[in-house]
Amino acid sequence: MNSHKILVIVPGKLSEQAAYITEHFQAESVNSVEIGLEALQQSEFKLAIYDAPHSEILNLENCAKLLQNDEMQGIPLIVLSHQYALQDKLKAFEIGCDDFIDATVSGDEACARVTKSIFNQIANQQLKSRLTQAHQTAHTAMADNSDLGANIQFLLAINDCDNLDELGQQFFATLRRYGLHCSLQMRSVMGDKNMEAHGMAKDLESQLLSQLADADRYIDFGTRTIVNYDKVSLLIKNMPKDAPEKYGAIKDNTFALLQGLNARIKALEDRHHLMQEKASLLKLSEDVSNVMNSLKDSYQTVMCDIVNEVENVAELIQMKLPTLALTEEHENFLENATTRAITETNRIFNDGLKVDECFAKLEEAIEHSLRTVELASDGQANGKKGLGNTVAGGNQDDASIELF
Repeated sequence: MNSHKILVIVPGKLSEQAAYITEHFQAESVNSVEIGLEALQQSEFKLAIYDAPHSEILNLENCAKLLQNDEMQGIPLIVLSHQYALQDKLKAFEIGCDDFIDATVSGDEACARVTKSIFNQIANQQLKSRLTQAHQTAHTAMADNSDLGANIQFLLAINDCDNLDELGQQFFATLRRYGLHCSLQMRSVMGDKNMEAHGMAKDLESQLLSQLADADRYIDFGTRTIVNYDKVSLLIKNMPKDAPEKYGAIKDNTFALLQGLNARIKALEDRHHLMQEKASLLKLSEDVSNVMNSLKDSYQTVMCDIVNEVENVAELIQMKLPTLALTEEHENFLENATTRAITETNRIFNDGLKVDECFAKLEEAIEHSLRTVELASDGQANGKKGLGNTVAGGNQDDASIELF
């Protein structure tokens, strides 16, 4: 006996073919469509047979009524009848019958056609299941690709963010596609930034994120999840606990976003340090320039005073020589000494002009360093590598300047 369970609807007397079929299948017989529908509600059948070979006129209205009911969804219907005209077969096919068996066929052939209908229905159900799985797989793949594209766009966009506020807003703009309600905390040397999607902070969420920042990578409680990664913490308030696949996808994607966010925060910190170093270098350069200018002015004043004083002393000696009653030899000695003093003083003064040239070169080196800092600051958007090349070039130029 075949293990498949079938329903036989017999409005009148059971035909020979139907009787033969019931012997070879687990069959349940009813005498009306209404009772058949009740049986379909109470039990699961693989196939239904409408047995009407003894009817003088084939009434397919009952079959149509049966097929229109929800209980017959996915259950094939076979009609047994001695009316085997072409228009009867077309009508049966039109209303959705699976097969139309002539009452003159043998019982074995009738059983074989019943079995074939059952197997065809099982194959259709399996195919439908595979198509559903394929559709779900394709939908998942498309969703994953869409998420990947959104994450890549976020990683590209954050390179244009110059502060934590812009960075947070870009992050929340990407999170909108996931339908998540979140709180974000970013920690840096510029200060801690707590944000909601509207840009402001909430006290309770901010306290939770601060207190749990050094805890585990993932902290789950109810429909909420806290994700920690170095300088960033995220509180997700509406995790889909009833959808494990979506739950895992959200964790994976948000973690990738937090990694990019953390990397950009570090880049902003490096730029902040660079700006501080630039300000310190500018201040130091200005101080050195002021000191050099002061030294230069003082040096010039001292040199001029020395020359003037030497010339005055020489002039006084020349004026007093006639009144000193010195010998000619002594007078010649004093004259030669004063002349030599004036000459050597002028020579030393002229040598001092070389020191002025050294001051000028030092001032030029300081100005060159300031220009290098400005160029490095303007080019920092290209990364620390470009900055390092610029500074290295500046150091090479500085090394070529000989001050002394």
